[in-house]
Amino acid sequence: MRTKEEIKGLLTSVLAKVTAPQAQAEYYFGHSLATRFGENAITQNMGGEEENIRLITAYDKKHGSSITNKLQEKSLTNLVKRAEDIAKNSPEDPEYMPPVKPQEYPDVPPRFFKDVTELSPEHIAKEINKVVQMAKGENFKASGLFEANYGIRAIANSEGLFAYDKYSGMEYSTTFHGPRGSGSATESGEAVSQVNAEAMASRALDTAISAQNPQDIEPGDYTVIFEPQAVIDFLGFFAYNMTQRDADEGTTVFAGKVGEKLFGDKVTLTTELDDPELPAPPYGLDGLPVRRTTWVENGVVKRLRHDRFWAAQKNTEPDPVLYPIFMEGEDRAIDDLVSMCEKGVLVKRLWYIRYVDRKELLLTGMTRDGFFLVEDGKIVAPVKNLRFNESPVVFLSNIVAMSKPQRVGSWAKVPAIMSRNFTFSSKTESV
Repeated sequence: MRTKEEIKGLLTSVLAKVTAPQAQAEYYFGHSLATRFGENAITQNMGGEEENIRLITAYDKKHGSSITNKLQEKSLTNLVKRAEDIAKNSPEDPEYMPPVKPQEYPDVPPRFFKDVTELSPEHIAKEINKVVQMAKGENFKASGLFEANYGIRAIANSEGLFAYDKYSGMEYSTTFHGPRGSGSATESGEAVSQVNAEAMASRALDTAISAQNPQDIEPGDYTVIFEPQAVIDFLGFFAYNMTQRDADEGTTVFAGKVGEKLFGDKVTLTTELDDPELPAPPYGLDGLPVRRTTWVENGVVKRLRHDRFWAAQKNTEPDPVLYPIFMEGEDRAIDDLVSMCEKGVLVKRLWYIRYVDRKELLLTGMTRDGFFLVEDGKIVAPVKNLRFNESPVVFLSNIVAMSKPQRVGSWAKVPAIMSRNFTFSSKTESV
């Protein structure tokens, strides 16, 4: 990998070749490893490195961009020429925003760990073997994906800005398939030491064992307990719609809702910078520094994300990032939520989620990899999967209780949620 100083010098040299009044050069380096397995055997290995520079040039509101993965002097000279030629021959873009001024960046927890750079195929194979052997011990079959990556991104522009971010990440997921039921689990982190393959596999195996021979239940309105993975599966579409422009143009459920109470009292959503379990990047959109932001507070929509153009139209500050997103929880475990439930269902995961009505944020999808009936505070039986038709707005409005938040994947930290009157619309043959 190149050093920070080398990258800054490289971007500066590119900008020095530009004759256009405005320019922004973006550097990216990434190294990735990914291994898939299924039927208790490794099925695919992927890996490689990528390094490139993207250049954006502009003449007033006429702009153009070009990218190259050849960083020799001649290639960079050609990069500049292409970007400038494209800009000169492009129509004016009324929404073009010029490069930003130099910024001060916040201190964030470490996002890069050397142990990820030292991973070997042998190590990955051993980690996968741990999972496979656990599956074989129950005559189950294991599948999954082991991913690791690290990289650098940086921005420099004609105003003198320079921003830099070095990061690493790991995500390991597995599903255990039994004769009549399955269970899955995922762990993620920035370092190898933050991912416990055996603990992950144990959770997936326990769920798979419990999920065998599910009984039939009828669709209808249920009290649901969504584990954190299911919460994120469901709220991904919700987060995608949290933009001020879409709301102002009337195309989402947030139209006219800023400043109004849209959810239950327990719902507070923020972007945080200082959580070491899920560290934020130091910069986002066009090199703007990240900042702590409250999106929803006690059910009231406080803010929606503004890109730079829409922020300028509304005379407010742009929002560099939405993720990582955090949802406050309560001092409970998932088992506590189960013990509080007189009758309902425990949902481990959701999948195949699609819009039914985007404007109302009505979604459909199915349960997956562990779906259980709860009665009198106990899990009494695995049940067959159901299809749902429900809105995250309703789900977040009917919250009864929550657990402590947990990291899920690379972009969210959320609690398990118990919510009333969740609509399951039909049965499904999915397993």
